[in-house]
Amino acid sequence: MPHSHTNLSSILAMMLAMLVFTGNDAFMKYARTMLDTGQALIIRGLFSLSALVIVVFITRRFSDLRHAVSRFALMRAGLEGVIATLYIGALAGIGLAEAIAITMLAPFFITAASTLFLGEKVGWRRWSAITVGFIGILLVLRPEGRVVPIWAVAMVFGCTVLIALRDTLTRWMPDHLPSLMLTLAASCGTLVAGAILTLQEGVWKPVPPDILMALAAAAVLVLIGNYAIIEAHREADLSAVAPFRYSVIVWAVIVGFLMFGDVPSPVAMAGLMLILASGVYMIHRERVRRRGERAAGPPA
Repeated sequence: MPHSHTNLSSILAMMLAMLVFTGNDAFMKYARTMLDTGQALIIRGLFSLSALVIVVFITRRFSDLRHAVSRFALMRAGLEGVIATLYIGALAGIGLAEAIAITMLAPFFITAASTLFLGEKVGWRRWSAITVGFIGILLVLRPEGRVVPIWAVAMVFGCTVLIALRDTLTRWMPDHLPSLMLTLAASCGTLVAGAILTLQEGVWKPVPPDILMALAAAAVLVLIGNYAIIEAHREADLSAVAPFRYSVIVWAVIVGFLMFGDVPSPVAMAGLMLILASGVYMIHRERVRRRGERAAGPPA
């Protein structure tokens, strides 16, 4: 069982991942004003691969490249590609708020998987904190309740299940697999997904310099996010880390205010308070566990 100090480090890694993913989404949204989704994913993917190649050369980790094509890395990369394809494809028939609300079911699935397959013990306090955070998500997003195509809902729901599977798989991965190589494999997975979407979208469009810069920035952020989310799941209790996915909403509100001047409504602010309360309580519980481990001392 991972120690609480590992959980706290993983929680910070998860929050960092959600922060940089928010920045990535902002740049990708800007790029999508001019480009189709597949083209944007391919250009971002090429920037990502270029950056990773530079890192490999600088660090001289050529011998580690074999890990990028290991069974676990390829399985995870395949999941990344399918997740991207399902999510982006579903947005043609479902609103962004509804889609995000559905994906926020992932902490429930991950927590359930951690109890079934990893033997983690999850008490009523942690389940309650997860539920409170999800209620906060719904208050912030306030899905409109309009009728949406069942195929779109099914695609996002499938994407959410695969997110839980991907993160559970990450927890199972052998310790000798470097996170950098897993990040490389994940980038290849989304690049393949972009290529598949491009085949459906047709002719490429000219790319203005500002869009190219936005995609380059998105590539850097998504690399940091992928690396951080891998680190967040490697040696921690999944049930402790998963609820901090909710922090993406907090970051999104902050970025929206700073970049676009969007001010949350009173209902959304109430939701944010619930999300923050849920997160603070989860961190408090980890500190309580940490003090208990210190008091108990090392195992005999």
